[in-house]
Amino acid sequence: MTKSKKTVYIPTVGIAEISDYTPTAEEAEKFIEFENQAEKDIASKKQSVNVHFRWSEIEVKRAKLIAEKLGMPYQTYLKSTLKQAMDKDEKKLM
Repeated sequence: MTKSKKTVYIPTVGIAEISDYTPTAEEAEKFIEFENQAEKDIASKKQSVNVHFRWSEIEVKRAKLIAEKLGMPYQTYLKSTLKQAMDKDEKKLM
């Protein structure tokens, strides 16, 4: 019997399979350590500014739904998607 594979759409990547793998408690702890260290490294190397803009409630709900399916916070998803679009435009225009 074959398992049905779960997939998700990731912008600029396409369709990706979602693994059923569950990390051990030790692995999960290491992942958190790595993520925390990465966040500290990023914060120490770049200054950030807050950006505010108005967006329709429908678009925010769409972003939250997509981000949830990707397993990430919606603001992280929005930043990532915007950065990818800017990188693409920059290559095309520069």
